[in-house]
Order: sequence, then structure tokens, then C-alpha cells
Amino acid sequence: MPEKWLLCTFLLIAITKCAVESTPTVNQTRSLVWGPGLDANIVLPARYFYIQAVAGDNVNFTSSPGENLFTVNIYSPGEQFTRIWVQVLDRKDGSFLVRYRMYSSYRGLTIEVKFQDEHVAQSPYVLKGYVYHETCDCPHEDGTMWYKDMQCPPSFPQIQQDLAHFPFVDPDRISIEIAKRFGQRQSLCHYTIKDNKVYVKTFGEHVGFRIFMDSILLSLTRKVKIQDIEFFVNLGDWPLEKRKTTEKLHPIFSWCGSDNTKDIVMPTYDITDSVLETMGR
Repeated sequence: MPEKWLLCTFLLIAITKCAVESTPTVNQTRSLVWGPGLDANIVLPARYFYIQAVAGDNVNFTSSPGENLFTVNIYSPGEQFTRIWVQVLDRKDGSFLVRYRMYSSYRGLTIEVKFQDEHVAQSPYVLKGYVYHETCDCPHEDGTMWYKDMQCPPSFPQIQQDLAHFPFVDPDRISIEIAKRFGQRQSLCHYTIKDNKVYVKTFGEHVGFRIFMDSILLSLTRKVKIQDIEFFVNLGDWPLEKRKTTEKLHPIFSWCGSDNTKDIVMPTYDITDSVLETMGR
């Protein structure tokens, strides 16, 4: 009996020692935390930021230090319950992606990032002012300031090249010509944004895919006041404008394009839908 007790004691000590030795040594103050999810002005369907684990010798981890290494707690001071879903994803390269989706808007948020109950980097991070969730109809009045807050690039070369074919557009003329030219055989949407409200007129039989364009436009108008504008969107799988540059071209936004067509190519519906629905299903 004493032999069994002694054996169990040594076994417990060995297991405890292995567990301690297998826990990575992380330098909490040297580890890095950064990203748009730490800025209250950047409103996204699912906000996100990154954690870079740094070892005790001040060298970045380059492989996974363990999936459950860091804990993240997000709450609104003064609120009894905070409806926020948080995920910490191990990127297997020493860094972590933290994403969170809000289901309500709050006046101020506190984000705590911890390792073994100790704050990491500059944690806690305080988001001051109103922090809006995705479905909040709270548009920013200043589009230029919103664009800056979102840290968007100054321009998108591909879009600029596509738009260069249309230095001047007559909305009244193209609303008639495009509908007459493509409206019977193709699936199109004529969108009008007026006073930050989205209106649409459909052409063709198969227009179900308009839901993807509707969703991204409604998401944008909830976030920022958009100038009055109207445009056509091709809902089909093939680009439409096949005329040569020397001919009268019609500006049509499409999810597809080619070297021989003049459609204005935009991000595909599967990309925009995956962004809007991140952590939403």
C-alpha cells in the first residue's frame, strides 16, 4: 500500500512538471496588440484586431504557442450585460486574430487582453464615445471623415482604370439606353441613392441576386451619408459592355470582367456577403 501511494505521488509530480514546462513563456509587456477593432470610429459587421505573442527573450513566436494562450474580455462599463460574441483564433504563426460581433450599440467599450490573468501590451483598451453595431442606422454625416476613419487607401487602381472610360455620364440618357439595350435579355438593377435611401428598379427575369447588392448598399448607408447617385448593376455571370472604346459605351458595374469588355468590376457578391455575415450565422 505505501508503495502505491509513493508511486502515485511521483506520477502526480511528473505530470505537474510536464504541464508547467509545456506552458510557453510569454512576455506580456513585449507582446503586441493592434488593429481596427480597437478604434471606435471603425464600424464593421465583425470588428477585429491582432495579438502577436512575444517570448520571454523578446523574440516573436513563429509557430503556435497554444490555442488558449490569451483570454479576451469585452464589456461596456455600467452595463449589466454586454451582447458581444468574441472569438480568439490561433493563426499558427505566433499571432492570433481576435474578432467580435456586437449585437447592440454601447457608449464606450473596454477590451481586456490577458495572459495568465495579467494584462498584455497596453491592455485594457478603452473605446470612448458611442460604439455602433452593424445594424444600427447611425450614418456619419461627413463622408470624407468616415473614409479617413476607415483607413481606406487613397484610390483603387483597377476601379480607377475602369471608370476612366466614362469621364462624363448623363444619368437621364443612360437610364433609357441601358434599359433598352440590355433590359429584355439580361438581369440588371438600376439603383438610385437619394437622401441616403436606396431605391431599385429591376430588369430581366432572374434578379434574385440583387439581395447581395442590396445588402452592401444598405450596410453602407447605415454607416455614412452617401451623396445622391444612380448606377446600373449587372447581376449576370458575364460582362455586358463589349463595345470598343471608340463607340458609345454604357457604364455598368459587374461582378465580372475581361480584357475585351468595359464593365466596371467590383468585389464579387460572395466576398461582400462573407464580410457582412461574419460571425452572423
